[in-house]
Amino acid sequence: MDKSFDAVVFDYGGVMITSITNKFVPLAERAETSVEVIREIVMGPLGVSTDHPWHRAERGEIPLEQIQEGLEPYAAEYSVKLFGDEIETVYSNTKSGLTAPYTIIEPMIQKAIEVQQKGFSIALLTNLFTEFYPTVKKELTEVKFDAWVASSEEGVRKPEAKIYERTEELLQVSGEKILFLDDFTPNLIAAQEAGWSTIEVSDPRKAIKELENKLLLNSSLS
Repeated sequence: MDKSFDAVVFDYGGVMITSITNKFVPLAERAETSVEVIREIVMGPLGVSTDHPWHRAERGEIPLEQIQEGLEPYAAEYSVKLFGDEIETVYSNTKSGLTAPYTIIEPMIQKAIEVQQKGFSIALLTNLFTEFYPTVKKELTEVKFDAWVASSEEGVRKPEAKIYERTEELLQVSGEKILFLDDFTPNLIAAQEAGWSTIEVSDPRKAIKELENKLLLNSSLS
């Protein structure tokens, strides 16, 4: 076991559950645009924190229900027609005409529990709307995180430096002792700037293997 790390920090979407970005494929097809464009219209730009309604909701400044109405100016920039159900489609967890529900990545849940049992502190660091915080708490109830860091609770969001500082404060662990798993490159870059080590999660099984290797855990995912 490698004690060059004291804590492992996990993202939620794309790490603990399947990524909601998968839901942008049918939205892009319907809007006759690219996945990148429709994702930026709906979620705002990556790598910065702005006044885009999605970003504001993640900081807890506005309720989820106000995001959709604020998307029109961003859609107009790309001459994209919105259908009025984009936010509902992205966050609905029921089978719809466009998308399938997200699913919990159980091997990652179990690995987080194992990591804690091996003596590491663990935290959840996620950009999350206020309305979904109770759902996430319920979904991850079996994981006894040492710290929960949700953007809407803290008033800051990834990739803002303050949310990484806040995570360190709650864990009482310095950045060079933290290993972070996230699926968005800008969030990982910001973590690296804070001195954290990172694992980019594109394939959860590969990420778990990399986590095991970095921590020198004896057990492995079968």
